[in-house]
Amino acid sequence: MANHATSQGQTTSHQADRANNKPTCSSSNNARPSARFCHLPTDILYRIASKLPPKGFARTSILSTQWCLQSAACPRLTFDIVAMCKCDKEDLLDGHIWQFASEVNGVLRKHHGKVVETLELRIIFVHSILARYIDAWVAFAAAARTKSLTLDLKPERFLEYKDLYQFPFHLLDQGSMSRLQHMQLSFVSLNPPSCFKGFPNLRKLRLQALHDVNRKDLENMLSHCPTLEWLYIDRCHLDDALMVDTPLSHLLYLRVDCSKLTKIKFNAVNLAIFEYYGKFIPIDLVHSFKLKSANIDLDDEVFPHMLESLLSDLPGLQNLTFKTSSPYLEKPWSWDNRLKFSNLRHLQLSMFIWPEDVDKVHFCGSGLWLAESSPCRKDIGHCKYNYLKDIWITGFKAARGQLEFLMLLVENAPALEALLVEIGEYPPSPGLNGDNGARIEKAKKMTRSCLSTLLPQNVRFDVKE
Repeated sequence: MANHATSQGQTTSHQADRANNKPTCSSSNNARPSARFCHLPTDILYRIASKLPPKGFARTSILSTQWCLQSAACPRLTFDIVAMCKCDKEDLLDGHIWQFASEVNGVLRKHHGKVVETLELRIIFVHSILARYIDAWVAFAAAARTKSLTLDLKPERFLEYKDLYQFPFHLLDQGSMSRLQHMQLSFVSLNPPSCFKGFPNLRKLRLQALHDVNRKDLENMLSHCPTLEWLYIDRCHLDDALMVDTPLSHLLYLRVDCSKLTKIKFNAVNLAIFEYYGKFIPIDLVHSFKLKSANIDLDDEVFPHMLESLLSDLPGLQNLTFKTSSPYLEKPWSWDNRLKFSNLRHLQLSMFIWPEDVDKVHFCGSGLWLAESSPCRKDIGHCKYNYLKDIWITGFKAARGQLEFLMLLVENAPALEALLVEIGEYPPSPGLNGDNGARIEKAKKMTRSCLSTLLPQNVRFDVKE
């Protein structure tokens, strides 16, 4: 009777629909089946969400309210002990650390079985017992199909601590290694197993505050990241060479900030930007023919020697920022092989000159005001700057060497369009220029007098404080 009543009710409903000219899904063989995102199994939704970029994921909210709600199922989780405990790192107590671990575990339990695209953990690793907690969090990331993993474990004064967290390669299977695209590891020891096959889809990697790094382990890990595009090695105490001969054809950005390295060598044919901070060492980027920009900050060294050695293999540079804190200068400067940078478009030199070198070169320094002893133009050399259009000089004090250098540029820059000279201390220090008022005015007059007869009338020229 129940079946008959249902059938009769359906018949009546269909008749009513036909009477009102309403189409029905069941009466038409050509009707499309009704399919909604909310009808898909949850694990399929998670899988789709995990493969979408953030903008693409946001656009899907217009398709379905249920789909929009899936954003809660594919979150980006960040846990920062400093932010959660509202205190500085140096003020953290053991109680804060265990409270943090407990809260992280509580949140991750709620996301068990779900996709978590980004997982960031920022906690100081000062107790070895924390290793089992961090192991569990890494295992969670592997199960949650995480694409971006951050383990920032460095203490405030990390040089005082010797026990680093051992990164648990054994907790990552080939699937979880393949899913990782971004990774930051700070205060972590890397000792990949012999069967390690790398992170095949890793695009961005930052390694920070690694102590007593094993050269072979680091080179092995980097060699097995074939899609790496962005690499930053920050304050890793590798007292050895770093040479990655395996081609990293996708690498576009490389920054190395290490004080104990003895050599750098990378095979990166598409490298576009290179930054280095540390002591003067051999840098081999001979395969990087597309390198456009370099930012180099060195400790004290004989200036001409390090400049020639560093730049002789980078002829394609377009932008160069070169900084050295205490260069040792030689007089006269003589290079056996002239360096030619036919593509150089922008050059910034920053040097601190000691008083004993005041008669050798004049770019900046406290004892340069109107100094008369320095090399002449013939001592500096001669070269045509056919494409030089703009010159901007700061920290100018009308020392003879500065004036000679500036006149040399002007005489050999036929395409020059603008020249700006700023008189005074550099970097600017409040109050210092006020004590040099008379010297500033004299420097202005000397600069205008020396350059006015050399500059073509169409060049925009200004001297200011």
